[in-house]
Amino acid sequence: MRIEPLKTSVHTSFVVEVMKTEDPQKVRRAVLNILPGIEIKENASGRFLTGESSDSRCLIALYEQIRARRIAGVVRRLYEEHLVGERSWLYFNKQAAYAGSVVVCEEPSESPLGPIKVYFECSDKDLFLDWLAPL
Repeated sequence: MRIEPLKTSVHTSFVVEVMKTEDPQKVRRAVLNILPGIEIKENASGRFLTGESSDSRCLIALYEQIRARRIAGVVRRLYEEHLVGERSWLYFNKQAAYAGSVVVCEEPSESPLGPIKVYFECSDKDLFLDWLAPL
């Protein structure tokens, strides 16, 4: 698949809770499966992983899977619903991400071990959405 260059800047960040029953390395792998190359930090308690990047290359897995799974409409709708100013967010199923699939959740409860919450900050949301999740 040919990746079109993103013609606007976007800042991506995430937060995910590591449940007591989970291996933190597996949660880390789940994050990297949907946001490859993003730097991951563990908070002091070890209960949360966070990270951020301004490099659009970390969005390539989302770019490819949104097209392959034909979920652009859902992604766009949820992005718009969560948009405040220049910032929006989406939930992704953690277990599916570990398996290498991008599954968008409308509610946190749709991911039994908690979702990966990914934030996007971009001054041109239309250009960004047309790149990430074209109609």
